[in-house]
Amino acid sequence: MCCDGEAASFSVVFPGHLCCCCPVFHTMARHSKLQKQVLSLFRQFLRAGQDKPGFLPRIRDEFRENSSIKKTDVMHIEYLYRRGQRQLDQLKDVNTKQLGTFSKPKVER
Repeated sequence: MCCDGEAASFSVVFPGHLCCCCPVFHTMARHSKLQKQVLSLFRQFLRAGQDKPGFLPRIRDEFRENSSIKKTDVMHIEYLYRRGQRQLDQLKDVNTKQLGTFSKPKVER
C-alpha cells in the first residue's frame, strides 16, 4: 500500500504521483555524458566567479537562457559547451575584471 492508502501500482497509472514508498521516488534521473559535462562546467563557472563581483548573476542568467535548448540539439549544445570552456579560461585569468557581450542591435519598426 502507498502511504496515502492507494495501491503501489497507482504510480504506474499516474506517473506524476511520487511518495516515499513508491519505487519511482527512489530512482534518480540519469544524465547523458554531455549533460554531466555541462553541469560540471556550470559548477566550475560558479566557483571561478565567486571572487569577482557581479559575475554570478551573469553566469546564472547565461545558463538559464540556454536551458531552453532542446536536448536533441547536440551540435548546438556542444558548440556552446566549447565556447563556455573558452570563456571559463578567460574568467579564471587573474586580469579579468569584466565580461563583454555581443548583442543584436534592436530593429526599430
